[in-house]
Amino acid sequence: MRIRLSSIIAAGTLALALPSASQAQAVATTRCAVSGASSVAELHREWILVGWDKPVAAQPWDFREKLGKYYDWEARDVVLYDDMAPDFRIARSPEEYRALWETSFQALRRAHHLVLNGPETIIGTELATSTLEFAARLEPAEGQPIVSIRARSTLVWRCTGDVWKIVREHNSTRRITPEESRQLFGF
Repeated sequence: MRIRLSSIIAAGTLALALPSASQAQAVATTRCAVSGASSVAELHREWILVGWDKPVAAQPWDFREKLGKYYDWEARDVVLYDDMAPDFRIARSPEEYRALWETSFQALRRAHHLVLNGPETIIGTELATSTLEFAARLEPAEGQPIVSIRARSTLVWRCTGDVWKIVREHNSTRRITPEESRQLFGF
């Protein structure tokens, strides 16, 4: 009996794409939303597009006000990392993360973000993960060069009560050229 390699690969790919019985069970029994505005996918998209955006020049930017609802402020096992953080520091609480970012975002004239692809999610009963790629155009104070980046963001969410909260974050970035930035943002 001859079996073609392409048939084996296709069957394996299909098996990986379909949720296992345990994944389907997990999605069915979580207390947190698996679709709609409160789902992990929509929260991740909103987290980057609304939370980190600063579209108006000199607009105040308060971490807790903009992003507070996404993080688990009570958890003791939080790990948050972004390779653009000062000194590549790892925050062990949302409060530490706020301290890393609030001053630098307050100093920005504007911050624009776009979701380029994703989010891709895996949802369990108590934990979920989401990954997306985004672009950011950060305009510092007058006279400073604009910084534009592409980044991959991976978040781990915990179902707390009946809402998803971030307990792990990892963002990896690379700078892009002014031309790439113009192509993405249109300005």
